[in-house]
Parts: sequence; structure tokens; C-alpha cells
Amino acid sequence: MNIKKDLGLKLSKFRDLRYGENPHQNSAFFVDGAKSGFAQLWGIELSHNNIADAHQAWKLVSEFEEPTLAIVKHANSCGLASRKNLVEAFELAFSADTISAFGGIIALNVPPTLELIEAMRGKFFELIVAPGYEADVLERLKRRSAKMRVVKAEKLKSKLELTRAFGGYLAQTADDIVEVSKKWKVVSGAKPNAKVMQDLEFVWKVCKHVKSNAVVVAKDLTMLGMGTGQPNRVNSTMLALRQAQGGLPDQQGWEIRKVKKTVGAALASDAFFPFADNVKLAAMAGITAIVQPGGSIRDEEVIAAAKKLGITMVFTGIRHFRH
Repeated sequence: MNIKKDLGLKLSKFRDLRYGENPHQNSAFFVDGAKSGFAQLWGIELSHNNIADAHQAWKLVSEFEEPTLAIVKHANSCGLASRKNLVEAFELAFSADTISAFGGIIALNVPPTLELIEAMRGKFFELIVAPGYEADVLERLKRRSAKMRVVKAEKLKSKLELTRAFGGYLAQTADDIVEVSKKWKVVSGAKPNAKVMQDLEFVWKVCKHVKSNAVVVAKDLTMLGMGTGQPNRVNSTMLALRQAQGGLPDQQGWEIRKVKKTVGAALASDAFFPFADNVKLAAMAGITAIVQPGGSIRDEEVIAAAKKLGITMVFTGIRHFRH
């Protein structure tokens, strides 16, 4: 998709918002057509942050074909699972990070069920976003909370992404490239079997929607931990493994070790590993498969470490930075 010389955007105000990212900032939501792409069905007024986070959450779950539920906080997933049983998906997603889940967003790529709404009882969420709601489910959501925002989202369309920079705007096409895992290159270890490949595809999709530097750990189509927004990839890897192994932020003396949750898990990095240190950390936790773009000048060093440690490593050839 080429970017036109003149974008010809005609934006119209859809609604004013209470304030921007912070109370001292003004905010409004604009559209470049008649549609907003979503509808609020219930709850108190949407805020600037609500719309931004709901959009990111909806983009994330829209990556998956199978029923998937995510819990998103500050535009990053703190828990996600793919299951036909949405109650099971919720319990797995919530258990990944019970602290961060408080006040987060529930996102689904399928309509929620009554059983799911009951499972959410006693837990505080700001918003739920899904492609639709049955009448009895919507009524139950209204009884559940007068405040929690209920949003119905439409299928996403590929559009230019704009970011203000200096006196102008950065414009880029959407990161919606179609990836074919059969074209991925196995550079270390045995060829992944069907189950391992499922986890690699799953964790790669999640990692795509985590802010860089991004590292995500998953097992059995369930996200276990993620490291996000760090200026170096080692810290992101440490954070992802710590969360995956149940380490708390203030836990003294915590160290990476092999535990049941992470032994046999898959790990994804949104960009290449510049050094072998991340691979060594993964091995200490029992990670057996890694997916990353490749492309570092030290790829051979990283591959050699993976081979020595018995880790299957797959190169996708595609990077997914999200700043």
C-alpha cells in the first residue's frame, strides 16, 4: 500500500471526551467518515484512555481465529488465553497477572456468555469489548455494574496510522502483514511438532501487540508473562520470565529457575536477540522453543547458544516493533 502525496483527510468531531490522558488535557474523538467503528451499549462515559486501550485490546484479540479472551491494562495484555470455554479462558488470563488485571479491560473476539459474566463477579474491570452481545448477556452486564463500559466493536479495516511528530505527522500503513508460519525457518533444534508450533504462533501474535522491547512467554495457548517497554531486551526477558513464574515485583531474592509453569513453554521476542544472554535466561526457566525475527549481526552466536542449550529456535523474518 503506497502512501499518497496528499492524504486528503477530512476529520469531523464524533464526540468530546471528559479529558485527555490526564485531567488537565482536553480531548475529543474524530472520525474520517460517518462511522466510529464501535458503539457503547452501557456504562459511564468513555474516556480518552478507554477508547485508546479498547482499540488496542480489540486489535489484539482480532488476531485470533479461535475463541480468545484478553485482559488488557495500559494498552498491553497482562493475560490472554484461547479456549472454546470462555470461563476457562478468563480464569487462565486472570491468573497470569492478578495484580495488573485490576481495573483492566476484558476483550473477546466472540460474544461473551452468561457463564463468563458470572465468573467475572467480584473483580473490577473498566470496560468489556466484543463483537456483539446477546440480549440476556447485555442485561446481566447492566445488572452487574452501572459503571462498567460495554462496547461493541466492528471488524477492523486497514487504515493509515498517524502520529504527531515535530510540526507534522508520521504516517504508516497498518502492521497487518499476513504471515505464514510454514515459511518460518527453524535454525536450531528439532522441527516443532503441531503442539509446539501452535504455541509459537500464539505467542508470536501476542508479542506483536506488546510495546517494545517486547518479550512474551506462553504455554498451552495461554499467556504466562510479558516484559514490555524496556530499553534493553534482557530486562524485558527477565520481566516476562518473572511474571510467568509467579514472581511478585517486590519479592526479594527471586531468581529464574525451572518450574512446572515454564518448563516446555514458548518465548517470543518482537525483534532479534542482539546477544545470546536472553537465550541463556530462557533456558534457565526451562523454555524449549523461541520465536524471533532474526537478522542480528550476532545471529550465529545466538543460534549456537540455542543449539548448546537444546532450544528450538525459529526465525520469522518479520519484526513487530510497537512504540
